[in-house]
Amino acid sequence: MLSNGKLWIGLGLSVVLLGIFLLTVDLRRLWSELAGANYWYLGPAVTMYFVSLLIRTLRWKLMLGHIRSIPARRLFPVVVVGYMANNLLPMRLGELVRSYYVGEREHISKTSALVTVLIERVMDALTLLFFIAAIAAVVPLSGVVEAMGESARIAWPLFVAGLGALFIGAFGALLLFAFQPARTRALGLAVIRPLPARVAARLEGLLDMFMVGLLPLRSPQKLAGLFALSVPIWLFEAGLFFFVGFSFGLDGLYSNLADLAIAVVLVTAVANIGSSIPSAPGGIGLFEILARETLVLLPLAMVDKSTAAGFAAVSHFALLIPTIVLGQVYLWTSNVTLHRLSRGGAATARDAAGASVSAGPDEDAAR
Repeated sequence: MLSNGKLWIGLGLSVVLLGIFLLTVDLRRLWSELAGANYWYLGPAVTMYFVSLLIRTLRWKLMLGHIRSIPARRLFPVVVVGYMANNLLPMRLGELVRSYYVGEREHISKTSALVTVLIERVMDALTLLFFIAAIAAVVPLSGVVEAMGESARIAWPLFVAGLGALFIGAFGALLLFAFQPARTRALGLAVIRPLPARVAARLEGLLDMFMVGLLPLRSPQKLAGLFALSVPIWLFEAGLFFFVGFSFGLDGLYSNLADLAIAVVLVTAVANIGSSIPSAPGGIGLFEILARETLVLLPLAMVDKSTAAGFAAVSHFALLIPTIVLGQVYLWTSNVTLHRLSRGGAATARDAAGASVSAGPDEDAAR
């Protein structure tokens, strides 16, 4: 399972960030905003989010197609359980849970599946950065960017350049590995061969599975399809924020619904990029701070900090709780526990990093 140290670090970080979130807002006004919100809008908001999860499933099905054609109805529970694990475990361990779970259910390489999840994360980040760039072309974002840079104690031009370079560089490296398989494998073998024979043989097999996971990037048509699916994934997730905005009367603060839509897309992008950093379970605390400050600093409307705080908290609640509940239902009906999946996911990560030599009790030949 998860080591006690990582668990307490994650929980401690959540407590600290939530403390900052609550100490930097008028609690009485925040409670008033929460009490006065119209929660009927949560129904369509959550529906939007589950549509985004369904499109995620279709994208992952496309990415896994070269390994095995898996029906979307079988992949959807795995996606939900993976997101449930991300919401409950720190350090983004849900990604490991998802790759392990699909390997167990469908008898495919867990390492190859983990590589496809890594590609997903990079594509998501690039899509969100594209949204931010598109909005920046029509809305001045200097105040938002400067505030984010100050919070990280980095000059804002360096902050933006560093963030963009990180994800663009990661995607570029994955493309290079995918289009130069022979050279990539030769480089990997050069690193592996000095190791003991048993370890080298194990890592050579993992290297081959890693290369298999990169195969979708070698097809321009498939790559275009993956990006084409990434856009509606995040637009539908932004739809959740849009409907929660109606709960707090944000539609009355913006001059038109187009401005509100721009605002929630930017909040979606900034909050998700920020909270994707491996940290607290579900990004709790950091997500709320980023969503609130983006909404307050965006120069499209004057949004009170307490209103923005209520909006951020309820939006995150709508993202976390339904997924946790549905994921747990899927686990109960499959007689699987999150403890077993997280332990197996950790074993997969150790193998992928070359940290273990022999398979553990929960592993199978589909590694």
